[in-house]
Amino acid sequence: MKQITVKLNEGQYLNEVEPFKTKGIPTDTIIHKVIPGCGATTLEIKHTKRNSIIIVPNVPVIEDKVSEHNKKYPKEEQILGVYQSIDVGHIEDYLNSEATYKKILTTPEGFLSKVLVAFENDIDSMINDYFLLFDECERIVTDVSYRGQIAAPIEWFFRFKQKAMVSATTLAFSHKDFADFDHYAIEPTFDYSKAIEVINTNNVVSSLEAKLSTVDGTNPILFFVNSTRAIFDIADILKLIPQSNAYCADTSVAKLTSKKFRTSYSKLDLQNLKKYNFLTSRYYSALDIKLDYKPDVILITDVFTAKHSVLDPHTEIIQIAGRFRNGVNSLTHITNFDSSIESKSREEGNQYLKGCFDTFENIVEQLKKSKDEGSRDTLKFFVQHSPVAEYYTDGKLNPFMVDNYHYQQRVQGYYQSIENLKLAYADQAKHFTPEYITEEYVVSDEDRVKRQSKSSVREQQWETLRQIDRFAPKPGVFILHNSYTLVNNLRSLFPWLTEAYDLIGLDGIKKTGLSASKLNPVKARAKELKELRKLEPFVNAMFDEHSEPEDKEIKRIMVELCDKANITLTPTISLILQFFEGSRSTKGGKHIHRLRSKIDLSKLTPFD
Repeated sequence: MKQITVKLNEGQYLNEVEPFKTKGIPTDTIIHKVIPGCGATTLEIKHTKRNSIIIVPNVPVIEDKVSEHNKKYPKEEQILGVYQSIDVGHIEDYLNSEATYKKILTTPEGFLSKVLVAFENDIDSMINDYFLLFDECERIVTDVSYRGQIAAPIEWFFRFKQKAMVSATTLAFSHKDFADFDHYAIEPTFDYSKAIEVINTNNVVSSLEAKLSTVDGTNPILFFVNSTRAIFDIADILKLIPQSNAYCADTSVAKLTSKKFRTSYSKLDLQNLKKYNFLTSRYYSALDIKLDYKPDVILITDVFTAKHSVLDPHTEIIQIAGRFRNGVNSLTHITNFDSSIESKSREEGNQYLKGCFDTFENIVEQLKKSKDEGSRDTLKFFVQHSPVAEYYTDGKLNPFMVDNYHYQQRVQGYYQSIENLKLAYADQAKHFTPEYITEEYVVSDEDRVKRQSKSSVREQQWETLRQIDRFAPKPGVFILHNSYTLVNNLRSLFPWLTEAYDLIGLDGIKKTGLSASKLNPVKARAKELKELRKLEPFVNAMFDEHSEPEDKEIKRIMVELCDKANITLTPTISLILQFFEGSRSTKGGKHIHRLRSKIDLSKLTPFD
């Protein structure tokens, strides 16, 4: 294994520097590009005279590169992209086409299900005459736990006579067959760091709302969020859906569309961006985003809504920042933290996995030896439902699953605290110059999850009321950050309870035990008292204690006063007895009220 460093000047591409300029990408190598967009895939497609199969992580990259290339070049230089609408027949036709050098771009899944089938009668030609390039190769490690097929081409990869791995954000592979590979490290000779604002918050949506208020908004804003649920929650709470597009995989498009987020697409259309645009991990790497302006780019991590929304400064954040070929106006990472997130060191992780694997393999061995039907069924159940069953492929331990475990443990650890994330950014000091901002809100993301996790509606109601109560002004308490959207969202969950809270407060609601039969009359009386207190100064100005006004006069005055006070109480004659002790009587043949002492309405409660 050799370690080779290649200098790259600003504005240069790999096809302009040796050894790539003369030889292309050497075989049995891992190319560490360091910076995205320096032209490794373009080098193989345009400048290297050989047949190639290039495996890339996602379909949008294929569509983009094939469309851009084939518009510029004649038939003999055309390339083929393998995706849903391209079947084995299309590949066979391309292999027999006029193209001088065959260049096939495919996903890992497409390689297995279509490319191999097209070559099934000439496998030797494929592995001897084609160069196999695995682009954005760290995705084998990062994605394998939920996308097992991404690692499946590896056994074929090692059969190719000519092959290489490449990425700007490579990760170490534990697979033994990489041990003899040479490593080419691209070393930029220029400053390529990007400024990034890292917002440490306990409420992601509120911090995002505050951030958006500072963004110019003239050009579309792009959000990178690896969670369909988080995308919907953000767009829904902040009322962004009418002004938003979401770009994600087909399954996520279906989920968002079912929630009335109908402007969701599986293909990124840069010509029809809206003011707000949400992109999932499908667009984190390899794709070139070419805009004639520099957008504001916001990365969002919400570990309480979706733990898989964590972003790695060593890989994903570098890739996202590198998508924009004309640069960005601003780069922001908004994130919350959860100290309870599990994170094992590599040593701890290895020890844990060893225990899992030893036990699993022991059960598998027992299953092989067992002849008792009941024993076999039980052992088979344990094997099939073991948490480490997915680590094995055809009975062999998949090293990429082990790498993925350690990767996930490392990245999860960054989101235990802001201090851990700062260390991760510090490791990438050549890529980022962070500015850290801390924002703390009255109600946090953890509170939201706590509210949503309540098993009964009544428990959710109590938790909602407790959280609304935190916004009530309290002596000696100053709230630095607040969010009216957050408050309004809380208050909209149970409007009738919010109304009760405004009238009688949390303590008053507690007295009713949230019983509708008790709460409704108390609410009605509270509303009445509120109106009586508005009317009180007008009444006191017109009527005196120990007086005997006629009913006819009381009625006339009450109509006028209710109108002046702008209240909805019915101006009846008996309304006067809400303000004075007294009783109705007659005097000289006329109906009167004998008024005595004034009633102090400020001392009355809805429970009296």
